[in-house]
Amino acid sequence: MSTSSAEDLLKNAEKKASASGGWFSSAQSKLEEAVELFKAAANKFRIQNRFEEAGNAFMRAAETEVKVGEKDYAANTFFEANKCFKMSRPELAVVALTRAREILIERGRFRQAADREKAIAELYKTDAADPEKALEAYEQAAQWYTQEGASATASGCWREAAQIATDLGRFPQAIERWEQVAAMSLESNLTRYSVKDYYLNAGLCYLAIPDYVAAGRAMGYYAQQDPTFPPTMEGRFLHSLLEAAEAGDLAVFDSRVQEYDRTKKVLGWQASLLRQVRKGIQDEPDLS
Repeated sequence: MSTSSAEDLLKNAEKKASASGGWFSSAQSKLEEAVELFKAAANKFRIQNRFEEAGNAFMRAAETEVKVGEKDYAANTFFEANKCFKMSRPELAVVALTRAREILIERGRFRQAADREKAIAELYKTDAADPEKALEAYEQAAQWYTQEGASATASGCWREAAQIATDLGRFPQAIERWEQVAAMSLESNLTRYSVKDYYLNAGLCYLAIPDYVAAGRAMGYYAQQDPTFPPTMEGRFLHSLLEAAEAGDLAVFDSRVQEYDRTKKVLGWQASLLRQVRKGIQDEPDLS
């Protein structure tokens, strides 16, 4: 088998997979042999950097494992297919991960299913470039991690969801997620230091809607949840922006943003958010 080409191995695997058995062998054993041949072909394709062909061969191996009732093995093989597809066809990597996730859910292995869903989210966020689907996948992964008691990993997924929702301009959803991550972070001394950033992001989303009344209420709520927030640089910055927005004063707004940026560099997506807040102030009708 080791001297056979990947193409020959694949051809033999297909023959075995379509055979119905014979005098001396059962259909089950033929399928089991086909699995090994598909995997051998996949590994040879992988060595040759023929990643799409390797992924397809692993997919055939996994599908055959499902036929013979080896679903746990199939979940792992679908994951191997994903590794190959990631090198050339990220959309097919999503298909492979989805198949693996479905089996894991069926088997009640939600922690691993969450891992696969998180990997799907990462693919949608980067290689597949579909933020809508990335948001959906991060939220699903976070829910499963939460169910499994993996709070830190769940928080990371909620944080990714919050950022994507912010980028998409889904501000109410983003606020809910930023506040959720903040609440989770308050539960541990190791993560409390990040709460000020999450409250700032949520507050900026209120200003971007724009809903200045709700922003003011939210700041009062943040002060109740974490009394250390108002005097922080982030707390003072948010309060100053709310005052400038309520006054419709773009000059003061720009000045406060520049002061903050000199001390703590504004991130790319935060800069976009601040531009949205500024636009809201600019578009406010002058009632004086």
